[in-house]
Amino acid sequence: MKLQFNRTFSLFAALVLVHLLFFLGSQINTPAPLTDSEDYLNASRNLYQKGVLYCGDLSDPIVEEQYTRRPPLYPLFIGIGALTGSDFPLFILQILVSILSILLVYRIFLSGEPEQMHTLGMLLLLATPAQFIYANRIMAEIPFQLILILMAWSVYKFFQVQHDQTVRRDRFIWLFNLFLTLGMATKPVLFPFALFTILLTLFLFLRTRNRTFILAVILPVLWISLYSLWNFNRTGSAQYSSIQTANMVNYNLRYFIMGQEGSEAAAMEVDRLYLNCESETSYKEKNSCLDQGVKEVILKEPVKYGLFHLKGTVRYFLDPGRFDMVTFFNLKESDSPGFLQAINEDGIGGAFRFLKQQGWSMVIILGLISLFKLVKITGFMLYLFRGKEALQFRIFLGFLIGYLALVTGPLGASRFLLPVELLIIGGAVKGWAPHLLWSRTAR
Repeated sequence: MKLQFNRTFSLFAALVLVHLLFFLGSQINTPAPLTDSEDYLNASRNLYQKGVLYCGDLSDPIVEEQYTRRPPLYPLFIGIGALTGSDFPLFILQILVSILSILLVYRIFLSGEPEQMHTLGMLLLLATPAQFIYANRIMAEIPFQLILILMAWSVYKFFQVQHDQTVRRDRFIWLFNLFLTLGMATKPVLFPFALFTILLTLFLFLRTRNRTFILAVILPVLWISLYSLWNFNRTGSAQYSSIQTANMVNYNLRYFIMGQEGSEAAAMEVDRLYLNCESETSYKEKNSCLDQGVKEVILKEPVKYGLFHLKGTVRYFLDPGRFDMVTFFNLKESDSPGFLQAINEDGIGGAFRFLKQQGWSMVIILGLISLFKLVKITGFMLYLFRGKEALQFRIFLGFLIGYLALVTGPLGASRFLLPVELLIIGGAVKGWAPHLLWSRTAR
């Protein structure tokens, strides 16, 4: 027991130390700014100073899509920095949020498990630099990660106590819907997932006649209704977030055409679509025009687009995060296009040519991270399909992670995986556990 405590304490101390090292690095060498960070900062300033949720500069001509580009929760969260005049307390708070997420995953997957599993979990975590990078960046990934883990925790507890008559399970239904609502208020990617959850809740109510399912789901329904109504009053469109349309045009459509006809043809098609829709009289009609334009291109070659989208979904799990490290550590970029453009334009060959330009040290680091990504994903798949416990929880994890991978598609990159990467690590350790424990028994 003492040895177990000492090892666990040492792993926890190492975890805190790594977070602090990345924090000190960000304070000494300020990371390169990100476009998304500027959106959040603008939204936060406008909220606190003007009482308006708007991601642009209010002194410039108004662009309707900037009203709904980012939901309000993270801009409110980073107001800590605006109120104190420094990002220092914000990053400290995000580090604490990151550590809390790790501890929750530990409680779900590793509490009471043998020491080899703790060591493997720590090794896989250390091979996830994005965890420590985004704890020190003005980005919503770390708070969103905690919310998703709390959603998973509430599902885990709901099924864990199903045979314990002394525990009220209904509270976990309320907690899940609360965390789901907070998640939608942080990142719009969770909005379609919430719609499916509402339908599933109706099915569960009809099956169990437990009124708590219906009462608790009022939380996300109320949020969706009020937020959409607010957006309609501000823009004339009840669209949940403009980021969805922007991504479909600027990434899904652009990269799909790039892979078929090259970057010049892709740029011309995107410009043509924007120009064609600019003549629409209202913001709502403009969005409908853009959405319809993307659908028309996709439906011309649905099989090719499906394969293209599938490649992005796979990349979602395997991207080593070169962009994260280059921007965080202010590393010198090559003059070539970015990795996403290289791989979408020239496929695997373009990816290899791009990596050769990064220098051998970067290639080795990215290669090691990619290797550990494979270990994570393989272990997680073993956990999903070979686990002997908590079938409902494993189904939920598989659906949540699969959903995020599918909707991310062509945007598949390291930071989009980060919100669920700790859950993947926890499942991976469980998946590899029989091999770890068998090897110890064999010795």
